[in-house]
Amino acid sequence: MKTAIVYKTVSGYTERYAHILRDRLKQDEVTLIPLDKFKPKMLNDCDRAVFMSRVINGSIDGFKTVVKHAQLFASKYTAVVAVGMTKPTDEHYHVVEKANIPYKLKGIPLFVVRGGFDADKLKGGNKMMINMMKTRLVKSPSRTPEEMAMLNFLAAKTDKVDASQLDGLIGYLDSGVFNPPPADTEFPQSEYWADLEDYMPAGYKKPAEDKR
Repeated sequence: MKTAIVYKTVSGYTERYAHILRDRLKQDEVTLIPLDKFKPKMLNDCDRAVFMSRVINGSIDGFKTVVKHAQLFASKYTAVVAVGMTKPTDEHYHVVEKANIPYKLKGIPLFVVRGGFDADKLKGGNKMMINMMKTRLVKSPSRTPEEMAMLNFLAAKTDKVDASQLDGLIGYLDSGVFNPPPADTEFPQSEYWADLEDYMPAGYKKPAEDKR
């Protein structure tokens, strides 16, 4: 099998997943293709195509390339991997799927994995966006615990890359069987794109759930 892994990386976490996937597909002829080097003809001789990129503000970065060439990607044994900073729960999966996968790409398996965040690795518009967020939070006259946690998160260096998170993708590529999480509930979109529990201010207690 010939597999093309098309990926976009900013801070290096998605690139690490691309290399992990290449190493785990030991029986395949694998080509790693950074998105800025991608040309549609590169998929002509491939049996499988995997697109990997980060989730930023709810959107899969660079995914418009897959949408633009939807027919080509759909003709391959294709999967999409979204690398985010939120735990890959059923809730997060369906939020990402609903926000990104258009009707013409329905049926292409989506996998959500957890990456990392390091503000020092950002450049250009990405760095500017984070600095604007930090400025807004710092200047807020009365910060909520969530806003304080977000400030703590932005100042930290978080690395959640884990090879085992690709197990579901490997299973799909080996078997062709894909079982997405059940979608029995409408899930609200969170304002933040990271899990903040570990960054809450000292003494914070999570409100008890209303079980009425």
